[in-house]
Amino acid sequence: MVRIGVVVQRYGEDVIGGAETLSRDISERLNASGFDVTVFTTTAKDYITWKNHYKSGETILKGVVIRRFPVDVERDMDVFNTVSSSFFNPNNKKDITEEEWIDLQGPVSTKLVDTIQDEQDKFDIFIFFTYLYYTTVKTLKVLKKPSVLFPTAHEEPPINMKLMKDVFEKPDALFFLTGAEMDLVKNKFSLIGRTILSRTGVDIKRNVDESLFRRHYGIVSPFMLYAGRIEKGKGLEVLFDAFVEIRKKNMIDLVLMGKKLMDIPESDGIKYVGFVSEEDKASAFRGAVCSVQPSPMESLSITTLESFSQETPVLVNSACEVLMEHIKLSGGGLPFGNSDELIESFNTIYTSRNKRNLMGRIGFDYVKKYYSWDEVIRRISIPIREISNKKN
Repeated sequence: MVRIGVVVQRYGEDVIGGAETLSRDISERLNASGFDVTVFTTTAKDYITWKNHYKSGETILKGVVIRRFPVDVERDMDVFNTVSSSFFNPNNKKDITEEEWIDLQGPVSTKLVDTIQDEQDKFDIFIFFTYLYYTTVKTLKVLKKPSVLFPTAHEEPPINMKLMKDVFEKPDALFFLTGAEMDLVKNKFSLIGRTILSRTGVDIKRNVDESLFRRHYGIVSPFMLYAGRIEKGKGLEVLFDAFVEIRKKNMIDLVLMGKKLMDIPESDGIKYVGFVSEEDKASAFRGAVCSVQPSPMESLSITTLESFSQETPVLVNSACEVLMEHIKLSGGGLPFGNSDELIESFNTIYTSRNKRNLMGRIGFDYVKKYYSWDEVIRRISIPIREISNKKN
């Protein structure tokens, strides 16, 4: 039996985040398919402060052993943002080193790194989720065992730091969620390990009752849906501006679900529902006229795939290569570059039920073909076994 150590900054059923959810989905499915999986993570639940939330020690979730280690220091996001703004400004003199920036980024857990360094011979291979954090950068540095990395990378300042060369070039294989992500990383680094377009899996729920969400949240009018973190940097300002104009001509709502980290305009038709159950989320996607993903930087956008899985078309930011890849390969939505184009794309979908239904169906076919969990785990399992057998 192949013994796998998974390294990720946060982990748990109630932890919200793309890389974190990916790590849990893959860990549980690898464990269920015959691998022996142990997760090394921190006690943090909140990625803003890295505040210790869970108890240190060992627990088990759906058969996967979880070992949590305390975070040494909480993060002050205001200080971090100020320092980062200066650090990544090419016109400024660097007041800190790249290593010091990684420490500020966190979550710093020296006990986690030390434990893996001391106990790594108990494992055949390590899997790291996301390139960006202390837990990946520092642990890879001390690791002698085989490793693979899910970078979940997109174009952003930290990926251009010199120390990222070792992070991307040391692993024996890199697994990518999209072709755009793989191309980005290949263009930036001289990759020695294997590069594999693994994608990720989506739970395709059929026979979803689209009225369930409406009943629970009192939604009467047709609605557009945004699901994800509601924060600056996600392109929501363009969506809000466009919706004001859309609302003037159409009795339609804009429903927002997810964690609110920025102010939401007080405008007719904008409805914030917070976190919802998985059943309500599927129902919302099923019942929406369309979903909208306005973010300019995504490494996958699971919500786009969830929308397709409910046969609902998606409007996406054309500046994001990953989102454009989904649209080009599937035909399940339309792009926009600004608020005027968003309005135009929405009108194209809204005024033609036939076109909307067709986009929904071919979006579903795309997800079913490329993002079934059985196929994803097969694509991941084969190289993991081969690397483990070759290196040990």
